[in-house]
Amino acid sequence: MIFYKIKYLNHHKIINFIKLIFCYFLLKFGIKLRKIPAPYFLSIEPTNICNLNCFACPSGSGDLTRKRGFLDLDLFKKIIDNNKKNLICLILHFQGEPLLNKNLPEMIEYAHKNNIYTMFSTNAQLLNKNLEKIIDSKPDKIIISLDGVTQETYEKYRIGGNIDNVFKALESIKIAKRLRDERAKVYFCFPFSVFPFIELQFLAFNHNLHEIKELKKIKEKYEIDKITIKTAQIYSYEQINLLPRNKKYLRYKISENNFEIKNKLKNSCKRIIFGNVISWDGNVLSCCFDKDATFILGNIKNESLENIRNSEKNINFIKLIFNNRKEIDICKNCME
Repeated sequence: MIFYKIKYLNHHKIINFIKLIFCYFLLKFGIKLRKIPAPYFLSIEPTNICNLNCFACPSGSGDLTRKRGFLDLDLFKKIIDNNKKNLICLILHFQGEPLLNKNLPEMIEYAHKNNIYTMFSTNAQLLNKNLEKIIDSKPDKIIISLDGVTQETYEKYRIGGNIDNVFKALESIKIAKRLRDERAKVYFCFPFSVFPFIELQFLAFNHNLHEIKELKKIKEKYEIDKITIKTAQIYSYEQINLLPRNKKYLRYKISENNFEIKNKLKNSCKRIIFGNVISWDGNVLSCCFDKDATFILGNIKNESLENIRNSEKNINFIKLIFNNRKEIDICKNCME
């Protein structure tokens, strides 16, 4: 995976990344900074609308209170044009299902043409019917969510989803990958230069833990590059019964009346230094855990990202993170 990103580097991006590293460590040692460097990654939201009703997801459950909509293609191009000099990685998901935005293939293609590593995450319900356009746009990585290996288990969380759509997409990807691998050999190309890295993500819940053992078979059957088992997030004590009892797949310490992240919450954060999140309507957020955009730093339509990152509001927020992070609500679900 390292090679995939190396090919997108140039001297501007390398120098900026080094500046970000220095910035982070200076903040850890309590040294005041004059300027926050440009981000090396952005997470841009194609839409916060979803086609499923996953109960532990703010978008799917309906708990998201912010306005719903789709990222405008011209706004996307403006963001890329203004930040491509230092941008190494683009994550085209936040809340919602990215494939619902009809312009997603053009966004991926535009980022790729501007020498940016590009990835997105999907529930794959719409992937098969859009697969040719998506593959032709040349994303570097596609993350596919599969939280069960049978329909009965899958639909307990992915409410409204059909597991057959996921398996059909995986089969189509396997066939497409084999065809492109053969074509790459004919033209003396490396296969990884013409096909995205495929990662399957499995959210571990109490109801699907018994199916984790089947994932190895699925990986082999569909020739998937990587499988990641993720710990589930919850937002209220009433959701505790959803969580697995196996501590290996549990991110929380659970008491009689409360739950909290089991790792120690350190007074530092790489995410807010190295990147930013931009919602579909242009609001710049510090972190992907601010799902409802409760702390907006500025709007990319009206200000440059450089000015937003170096605004008094953002600087003060960073100071708070590096001094007393436990007081910030959006950090309470974070494993960093």
